[in-house]
Amino acid sequence: MSRRRRGLSSAEEEGDRAKTASPRYYKRRVQMRAETVGGGGEGEGQDGKGGGGGGEAAGEAGRQQNHEILVKMDARLLGCTICFNPLRPPIYQCEGGHAVCFQCRGKLRNTCPICYKGIGFCRCLAHEQVVDGVKVPCSNANYGCNQFIRYYEKEKHEKTCVHAPCFCLEDGCSFNGSTGSLLSHFVAEHKWSLTNFHYDKAQRISIPQHHRFTLLVGEDQSMFLVANTLTPIGNALATVCIRPHESSGPCYSCKISAVHCAESYSRRYVFQMDPHVGSSSLHDGVQLGSFFLLVPPELVDESTDELIINICFQKIKCAVNH
Repeated sequence: MSRRRRGLSSAEEEGDRAKTASPRYYKRRVQMRAETVGGGGEGEGQDGKGGGGGGEAAGEAGRQQNHEILVKMDARLLGCTICFNPLRPPIYQCEGGHAVCFQCRGKLRNTCPICYKGIGFCRCLAHEQVVDGVKVPCSNANYGCNQFIRYYEKEKHEKTCVHAPCFCLEDGCSFNGSTGSLLSHFVAEHKWSLTNFHYDKAQRISIPQHHRFTLLVGEDQSMFLVANTLTPIGNALATVCIRPHESSGPCYSCKISAVHCAESYSRRYVFQMDPHVGSSSLHDGVQLGSFFLLVPPELVDESTDELIINICFQKIKCAVNH
C-alpha cells in the first residue's frame, strides 16, 4: 500500500513539473506578474495580450525621458588632431585612432602625420554622432541669448547673434550690453542728449565744434552716431549704425550736408552721401571710413562755435544677403 502511494506521489510530482514547464503555464505566470507590477489589468483578451495599463504607462514615460546630460569635457577632444579646429562631419580616422577633419584629410597622402599609420576615407560615424550631440550655450547668454548650439557651429552663430553686446565710447567706462541698455546708459550715466528722427526726412542739428559724438535714434529705435573728429583742415563727420552685426537689421544710406548758419541756405555748403552706412558695436571705437564729410573751418558758426548740418537716413535694399 505504501509502495502504491509512493508511486502516485511520484506521478503527481512529474505532472506538476510538466504543467509548470508548459508554455501555457509560463505565459499565464508572466501575465500575472505584469498585472501585479503594472497595477492590474482588465484581463487577457483573445489575442493573448493582457491589460496591464500601468505597465504600458510606465513604458511610455520611459521612452519620453530627456536623455540630455550636463558634462564638462576637454574642448581639445572635439578638435581635429592636425589643424585643431572644431570637428564637424564628415570625420575620418587613421588606423591609430587619430580623428581628422574633412579639409585635413584631403591634404594627406594616406598617411597620418602623427603616428604614420594608414588613413583611408572611412568615416568615423561614432565620433560624428558625438560632435553632433555636443551643444554649448552662446557666449552672449548674459545678454539674453538662450540658444544652445552645436560646438562646431558656435563661432558661426556668435558672428550673427543679435544679443551680442555693444560698448560705451566714453573714456574709462567699461559698460557693455544690448543696444537698448546702451542707449539708456548713454542718457542716464553720461547725460548724452539724443535726437529722434524719421527716415527719408532731413533733420537739422547743431554740433559743437569740439563735441565728439552726437546720438540719433530712428523711429524703429535704431541708434546712429555722428562721430566728429577735429583735424587741422576742418571737422570730419562720419556716421555709423550702433548694432553688434551688419546682419542685425536693415541697411541704410545717409546724406549729410553742412551750411554756414541755420538762417541761410544760399551761402556756401558741403555735401556728402554715404551709400551704405556701416555698423559697429563700438568695441574698437569709431573709425573714419571711405565716406565722411569734411567741414572746413569757415563753415563753423563763429557766434556759437557750432556746425549746422542737415542729415537724412534712408532704409535701402542690402547689396548682399546678411
